[in-house]
Amino acid sequence: MKKLVDSRLKLLLEECREKRVRCMFVIVGDNSRYQICNLYYILSNIHSKKPSILWCYKKELGFSSHRKVRQKQRNKKAKQGKLDEQLEDPFELFVTNAEIRYCYYKDSHSILGRTFGMCILQDFEAITPNILCRTIETVSGGGVICITLQTMSSLRNLYETVMDFHGKLKCNEDLYSGSIISRFIPRFILSLSSCGNCVVVDDELNILPISSHILEMKTFKKKEEDYIGRKGSENSNSIRNHALLYKKTPEHLQLEENVKDTEIGKVISNCITFDQAQTVLRMTEVIIQKNMNAIISLTAGRGRGKSAALGLSLACAVTQGYSNIFITAPSAENVLTVFEFIEIGLQSLGYLEHKHFELVRSKTIDSRVGGDFSHSVSRLIRVNIFKEHRQTIQYIKPEDFHLVSQAEIVVMDEAAAIPLPIVKKFLGNHLFIFSSTINGYEGTGRALSLKLINDLKKKSSNNNCNLSNSSSTTNQSCFSGNFFSELSLEEPIRYGRNDPIESWLHTLLCLDSTNPPQLVGEEISGDIGSPSKSLSKTLAPPSLCTLYHVDRDALFSYHSASEKFLHNLMSLFVSSHYKNTPNDLMLLSDAPTHRIFVLLPPFDPNTKSIPPILVAIQVAVEGSITSEHIKASLSRGLKPSGDLIPWTLCNHLARDDFGKLTGIRIVRIATHPSAQRMGYGTYAIKQLITKLENLRENNQNSYSDPTQYIQMGDLPKSQVKIRKEIIPSIRSESGSSDLRSEILEREKEIPPLLEPVEDIQYILKENERIDYIGTAFGITSELLKFWSKLGFLPVYIRQQVSEVTGEHSVILLKSIGDCWLSPLVQDFSSRTIQYVSSPQFKQMPVVLALSLSMSYKNLINKHNSVPSESHSSRDICQLKPLLNESNLHCFLTDNDCTRLTRYARQMADYSSISDLIPTISQLYFENRLPNISISFLQSAVLFGLGSQRKSIDEISLELSTPSTQLLALFNKAIYKINSHILNLYLAVNSKEDGESESTSCSSSQQTKSELDLGFSLGHSKKNEIRDSIKTSNCKKSLESNSNKNKKRKHDSNPSA
Repeated sequence: MKKLVDSRLKLLLEECREKRVRCMFVIVGDNSRYQICNLYYILSNIHSKKPSILWCYKKELGFSSHRKVRQKQRNKKAKQGKLDEQLEDPFELFVTNAEIRYCYYKDSHSILGRTFGMCILQDFEAITPNILCRTIETVSGGGVICITLQTMSSLRNLYETVMDFHGKLKCNEDLYSGSIISRFIPRFILSLSSCGNCVVVDDELNILPISSHILEMKTFKKKEEDYIGRKGSENSNSIRNHALLYKKTPEHLQLEENVKDTEIGKVISNCITFDQAQTVLRMTEVIIQKNMNAIISLTAGRGRGKSAALGLSLACAVTQGYSNIFITAPSAENVLTVFEFIEIGLQSLGYLEHKHFELVRSKTIDSRVGGDFSHSVSRLIRVNIFKEHRQTIQYIKPEDFHLVSQAEIVVMDEAAAIPLPIVKKFLGNHLFIFSSTINGYEGTGRALSLKLINDLKKKSSNNNCNLSNSSSTTNQSCFSGNFFSELSLEEPIRYGRNDPIESWLHTLLCLDSTNPPQLVGEEISGDIGSPSKSLSKTLAPPSLCTLYHVDRDALFSYHSASEKFLHNLMSLFVSSHYKNTPNDLMLLSDAPTHRIFVLLPPFDPNTKSIPPILVAIQVAVEGSITSEHIKASLSRGLKPSGDLIPWTLCNHLARDDFGKLTGIRIVRIATHPSAQRMGYGTYAIKQLITKLENLRENNQNSYSDPTQYIQMGDLPKSQVKIRKEIIPSIRSESGSSDLRSEILEREKEIPPLLEPVEDIQYILKENERIDYIGTAFGITSELLKFWSKLGFLPVYIRQQVSEVTGEHSVILLKSIGDCWLSPLVQDFSSRTIQYVSSPQFKQMPVVLALSLSMSYKNLINKHNSVPSESHSSRDICQLKPLLNESNLHCFLTDNDCTRLTRYARQMADYSSISDLIPTISQLYFENRLPNISISFLQSAVLFGLGSQRKSIDEISLELSTPSTQLLALFNKAIYKINSHILNLYLAVNSKEDGESESTSCSSSQQTKSELDLGFSLGHSKKNEIRDSIKTSNCKKSLESNSNKNKKRKHDSNPSA
């Protein structure tokens, strides 16, 4: 039976078309797909063209996307007499005639850079914040986003939905009490009511009360004068057709007038906004200069026209004679817009297809593309130009970076979705242009901005040649013959300004929280007056600040104050870390073992202002895993999600019982940019450690000695009681109300947002056992120095570099209570000394590698510096024996000692002992040569030559010190080590000859005399040698006060 659609829905769609903004429909009911086709037909009538559709799902679509399969099903029904030929299924017609791009949620990264008129998201339980960002931002202005839900009696039932993402959060249930509490979904549902263009309807398109703002919608006046007619592309999926080209600004028209008689003027006429036109002009200026070492960075939000700007700029590059141009992106689908605008640009310049250029397309079979596009998908991957000479623009995969050696221009689109090490490999003697989004939800966006772009800025800091740009944000610099230009786009093109869906999505997922607010209080309500906190009071000494625990129920309650606090918190994390995704927000809200701590300056609890956050810490409790579970998982090669430190170290140390220990991992720590390097981060970590130690002392009876694992065996299984989590009433309601009359409201009783860390009685549950606190991060000298000062010791380093940043990941631990980590640290140091000579560690700076390898040696020195009465009952033990008389021959022969001593006396060059340096380095840095101390610079040279196997020139370049000076310092270090070794050698000979004299009587002058007489003499000569040494030493003692010249003569010939 036909039913009249609410006129306000059609009015909403028409208004979205006129304003070039998007709208979203949340359809509740099992028959929601039939309403999708109705919305499609309404949208087609409004736009006069059929919009392209993106249909995303988890696994099962619910119907066949293959045209032939659907025809077989139709024929089967006809044979069974179940098909009514007179009645056409509207959904069948919709699927057959519409241009639909089917996509699994797991493959949603492949549609980055695409533009659609409609997006459908089914299987709500599989949706993640990352998926929301990737899919919703592909819809153009005037388009529709549809989220389908199953039939339910109340929207409150969604609060109890078990999301697929929660499966990654499950860990040992002994660590936390109760089940996983969803805080993200209630906040998501409540946010729908604040989105002006979001409508929640049932499967009959009845508007539900949560969308009460739609009920007050009134008619609007069309603003046709804001639009101008332009020729669209034949491709209905083109961004050219979705950007309803509106009236250009006076600045844009003036720019076109200034360059109308040039070739670039013909290309700029295709630009939609003034922002985009200036960006194309800037890039073309760099291309005309033909600087083969230039680098251009183009960043912008989604839908700002980055890909189109790249395509138009490359069309201008063709006219400048560039022959080899390569384009790369995560997939060929991501560069469709780039190639589309290359074609548009060439046509604007007077190039004719087939006469001046040809387009090469790749045809692939993709069953997920419905309608008439079920079998073949054509993607433009190459443009051959032959107007004047042969020129080529072609797409290559990111892993084919070795092909760009002969390229003149390399363009990388969606660079944020490509691992940073691969991005760096595209740098070379060619013009390199890369573009990426600034929100960071493609994966490594912050890695690109925090690492690569910052490195380029540092290199260009010496020579500044800044060029001003009044519209687009530009920063250009010259360095070492290179040219670096940073461009950005602000004005949206895919949809209009102030798009409600973009604002809602950015607010929901904190995508716009990239820059922390200034350290000044902000009024929550009332008149805006003077700041409630001065900067001097905000930056109080760390000792006056307080560490607070943040209640996540209050933080994600969607209260106005908690929302501001949440955005401030996320801005700190995003601005300080390179690896950020929207999924981090869901991890922060729903992970049962995660907790949040913040360091705040002194503030009045009764004030209405939000206290500024100086330091934010996210921690996760890990461990308490049974040995049986660890053995079963590792034997099958499984590594469950979560519990990063226990699973990694159990596999690395080959000890299943390490997982029994319970520890806290610092997931992220961020300090406000205005408060960095002032001691706030250090103070916050110390406060957290102090609290953990106090909790250990208060619950000492429930603790087991962790050293029992390290030295004796298994830990006893702790007996703990599971405390049930107090679930707010809003989550426990049965949802028996009618869906069409239900009114959702925020929970009225919200727990306190902040609690001083001194007042909390536990981290996760009562009587918990915390044995250590640890952290894992990509190793850098600065970070290692920070954590080492806090007493953290390295116990693990990943041999393969991170695919995101190209850095080695390390794990550092600090024991709570007695220091039981010395065996792990000693094992780590021994392994690292062997690792650093491998190709994976060849590029690691020698100072950083040395700092890692000396961790155990520094631990020994720190232990020895403490008075003996303050030592723990269990002293640090040496896993490997010291170098002594009994094992000296295992490392050095008689001839080795001779060569080493000759070099120490500067009677031989370095090449004569180069084979001995690895052995010497290993003995010294494993702390097997006691009572020998050399400077840090000497240690760096010894480690670089002996352990890393680097040349002296490489070390000289890293340390910025002349190689001759380094070799002189190295010789002094070998002299000290050689003295100790020769004393051991003399003791060995004494034992062999049956003599009982002590080696302590032999001075360094004695060893030199023994060298002059030679180590290679037989045992029959050794007594004579030793007698002559004694005689020489007696003469030296008697003549100590004689003339210096006689003494120098005597020393030059001691055996005379």
